[in-house]
Amino acid sequence: MPEPGKFVSYWIDSTPATGYPSLDGPASVDVAVVGGGIVGVTAAYLLKQEGLTVALIERGSIATGVTGYTTAKVTSSHNLIYSDLVRSFGEDGARTYGRSNEAALEKIAELTETLGIDCDFERADNFVYTEDPGSVARIQEEADVAARLGLPASFTTETELPFPVLGAVRFANQAQFNPRKYLLALAERIDGDGSHVFEDTVVTGVDEGHPCDVQTGRGSLEATDVIVATHMPILDRGLFFTKVHPYRSYAIAGDVTADKIPRGMYISTGGSTRSLRSIADGDNRLLLVGGEGHRTGTDPDTIKFYDRLEAWANERYGMEAPRYRWATQDNVSVDKVPYVGRLTRGSDHVFTATGFGKWGMTNGTLSAVILTDKIVGRANEWAALYDSKRLKPAAAAQRFLTENGEVAAHFVGDRFAHGSNPRCTHLGCVLRKNTGEGTWDCPCHGSRFDADGNVIQGPAISPLKKG
Repeated sequence: MPEPGKFVSYWIDSTPATGYPSLDGPASVDVAVVGGGIVGVTAAYLLKQEGLTVALIERGSIATGVTGYTTAKVTSSHNLIYSDLVRSFGEDGARTYGRSNEAALEKIAELTETLGIDCDFERADNFVYTEDPGSVARIQEEADVAARLGLPASFTTETELPFPVLGAVRFANQAQFNPRKYLLALAERIDGDGSHVFEDTVVTGVDEGHPCDVQTGRGSLEATDVIVATHMPILDRGLFFTKVHPYRSYAIAGDVTADKIPRGMYISTGGSTRSLRSIADGDNRLLLVGGEGHRTGTDPDTIKFYDRLEAWANERYGMEAPRYRWATQDNVSVDKVPYVGRLTRGSDHVFTATGFGKWGMTNGTLSAVILTDKIVGRANEWAALYDSKRLKPAAAAQRFLTENGEVAAHFVGDRFAHGSNPRCTHLGCVLRKNTGEGTWDCPCHGSRFDADGNVIQGPAISPLKKG
């Protein structure tokens, strides 16, 4: 158990530290995978199963980045998304999104069972609920649309929550797990037989060629194909930083009486978001409460977000003090669908995946499946929807302009309001101090630096200048 008041993710605190070596000098493999989260580890594992040699390269330690700070819900129910997807991509596109996320859920279930992974995987229904009378019609619409698309959705007013709700979309037979336990088990199966897991190895560039050249501070690595799975791509030439935008959100976990522990997973809509699930903690179960999202770097007083979650958890569940507090970062695409595929239109051997919209467990897994299929030359029925080089539908145009207009305002305005703050080593945006976590956060594209100036989140790859 962490010390009271410490900021630590349960998933990281409940799992052992890893000790994979750093890259030491030149190496050569079939595929280099940059980033040791849900996309990178899953893709590296699947590619090795295809008979390819793989190098998984992680800046820090496996599954201690964004994936180590998730709520770890494994579900195709992504708040109220399907009605919007039908309007933007048509029923076929929305159906593909739902089916691919359901398939990703089953892929995680399959790997957990066949490999005998002890990761607290358990089935649970997922509910999107509201206490707001103005949101009931949207809830009903979402349930109707999702059911029409063939998803396990229904409308209900009955939940196990200790307070009344006015309506909820129920998705049956979804799941939850400990993501780090799961990914550490996959990583163990990647290392060896000509494949490698490298930690504490910072990738600084990738030159596409025959073969590709992956540069790091510890030597270079040759690979026929490269996957950049760094949440926000560290290679700017794909311009994904203009099409996905970073948001922070917060979570706490602590003890409540056993009769209040939910069997299902919940997320609210209408008003401040509250995300709920239980965590298997040995013979005990904890309650996880998440929410309070905002764009990265736009509000330095992050302690207040934890305080709001704690007050709500105490009022609704009697949680006296959380054992765990943590924050996470998610990239949201302008059209609500992730980008998966080629880094640029001219890329034949460098691929990426980003923009999971706060639902990285299934979206990240399906991305790994799509990229594996691309590299081995196998058709994938989902790939067209997620195509990284797709043209934006009209519905995304306004959000594209709004989000990038906000970036432009930071580039100009922050130079006067925050003149003494350091600048991001990505594109020079003025950083904001995050008082809750002691970091420097970029309001433009989400890069984050620790108190010593070291990169803890990209797209930046270089540390802050000293002095």
